[in-house]
Amino acid sequence: MNTRLSKLFQLATIGFLYSASSLSQTTSSYTVSGRVHDELDNDLPGVRVCAISDSSRNANCGISNAAGEFVIRMQEGGRYRLFPEKSQDGYFVQNQPFFRHPSTPITAVVLNESNRNASVSVVIGPKNGLLRGKSLDAVTGLPIENTRFVLCHAANPRICWTASARNPEGEFKLLISHVPFTLRVTAEGYEDWLGLSGSDKDGPISIASGANLELNLYLRRRPEAVGRPLSEAEKQPYVNLPAPVQLSPSDRVELDYYPRHTKLEWQPVEGAASYSVEVDYCDGRVKNRRECLNPQTLPLPEKSPTGIVSNSYEFDFVGAQPGRWRVWAVDKKGQEGFKSPWRTFFYLK
Repeated sequence: MNTRLSKLFQLATIGFLYSASSLSQTTSSYTVSGRVHDELDNDLPGVRVCAISDSSRNANCGISNAAGEFVIRMQEGGRYRLFPEKSQDGYFVQNQPFFRHPSTPITAVVLNESNRNASVSVVIGPKNGLLRGKSLDAVTGLPIENTRFVLCHAANPRICWTASARNPEGEFKLLISHVPFTLRVTAEGYEDWLGLSGSDKDGPISIASGANLELNLYLRRRPEAVGRPLSEAEKQPYVNLPAPVQLSPSDRVELDYYPRHTKLEWQPVEGAASYSVEVDYCDGRVKNRRECLNPQTLPLPEKSPTGIVSNSYEFDFVGAQPGRWRVWAVDKKGQEGFKSPWRTFFYLK
């Protein structure tokens, strides 16, 4: 799968799930109610169950209570497929083919004038496996803050999932597929890591459902990156430019407007030839969340976030959910300065 398309699909999934939970709060003409449970018939509370329309791809969601019961409300009839998700407990979004258990049935309902209220039983299937560890520089041992993972089914390389791990300690934690998969890890300035060993391009990796695999990645620098600081820990005061002072938006600001056109502003840095910015979107599936969980790089196709010669940058944000940004200066030699702290913002609509 084209990695850009995979990233956009992932981004759209997180955004639409948040919007879907908002839609489920409105007055509606059709409902799906029922119970969500595991393979042993245990009630599962706190599960997000989303009904996705076959015709429009619109989604409406509900959260199960202590008895595993949920209600989903929608505005129009049609055929809907029901997908449960509770990522924090190891059950990833089941509408994504990469994560779906091959033997767990998909529940479907048809709503129409003669059947406005359907009652169903939804089984969530086994937990996904977990791949966790650290990404480290093979020479310095320092953590690599930003790594990108491309995982594909070994038997069908077109079924893929792309995600970023953004952590100052280099830590990553990824839920993975129930079937064998291949792994490619990339990071700016480093050679790609393939498979478990780093050089096993197509070697399948198997992690049992609900099991964990610890894996530390020791990435080797590309020749052109040798001697160049690739992390904040390698930068030096008076050699690398200081971090710009951020002006707007302020940290943890709530933005209550739509369209979500956003302008970032910062003070100029003496000696800067240009500036670069990073913008992340955060998990938006829980309404009113005020923290940035699982940050992922926001694709910005309309304008490059590097080589900025002004002290501002404008873009359109993805959804009614948290996001964050930071900025750094680049000198005339092309050396990156220190990066500013992350500032978080929360779009409310």
